Amino acid sequence: MNISNQEQKRVRLKQFLKVLSEDPSLMQQDGKTEARSLPELLMATGCRLHNEPVDMAELFSQLLGKLGLKACSTEMMEYIMNGGTVDDFMNTAK
Repeated sequence: MNISNQEQKRVRLKQFLKVLSEDPSLMQQDGKTEARSLPELLMATGCRLHNEPVDMAELFSQLLGKLGLKACSTEMMEYIMNGGTVDDFMNTAK
């Protein structure tokens, strides 16, 4: 059985989201700010959409750049899939 490239990406994304959901550094803690909405994130990057799909990988890469990081969403995904946490990635990608 041959799995399409699109299906492989879908499976990998599902695995990534599962690992991300278990990341202890993302658990809501007292004193932490609330998660921003998608429109707020789009405004932060200067992205203007008119009923277009949002490329979340590109949006996240732009947000990383706004934070002064040279890393992209693909690098973050690989880091987390290899056992790292979001906090560790943010600290090492500076």
